Amino acid sequence: MNQNHDVFYVMMMDALDGELPEESQLVLEVHLRACPECAREWRALLAIDTLFRQTPALSPAAGFTQRTLARLPDRRYRIWLIGAIYVALLVSGVLPLIVGVWAVSRYGTVVTQPAMLTGLVESLRHLAQVAGAIVGALFTGIGEFAVQQPAVIGWLLVMVGIVSLWTGVYRQLIHGPGLNLVRVPTES
Repeated sequence: MNQNHDVFYVMMMDALDGELPEESQLVLEVHLRACPECAREWRALLAIDTLFRQTPALSPAAGFTQRTLARLPDRRYRIWLIGAIYVALLVSGVLPLIVGVWAVSRYGTVVTQPAMLTGLVESLRHLAQVAGAIVGALFTGIGEFAVQQPAVIGWLLVMVGIVSLWTGVYRQLIHGPGLNLVRVPTES
């Protein structure tokens, strides 16, 4: 079915659902008489719709509910497991605090001496210099690589464009018009 007939295809779907207005139904009937391709499609859709309506609903196998409930984990075990996880998380959060308080009480006088504080500040200053040198070298290397290999930047931009495009497609699919799954009986 080509794009010119998409409107009629939508009308066929509405007619199957019993939602096509009377004037549109007349337009559809005229088109179906004039277009053999759409008439074939309409007959196929009617056949499928008839099969769906005539097929009896399946009921679950005997004992399905009991077997499913038997496979669910035991509630007491699950509560015990969740409790153990919470205790482990509590201990992992409280234990460092206890060790920190113990270390400050034991070594607090040593850490507060002026020579120790000066050495600690000097070590932190050297650590910051080393971290700055590493970050600077990384940015310099990335800049040189980008200058030597401009195709990499191009590929990155292409990938960003593709991700943006598919994000838009995904949003349209998610936020598009919903499917009407309710069937309205039609006249036979």
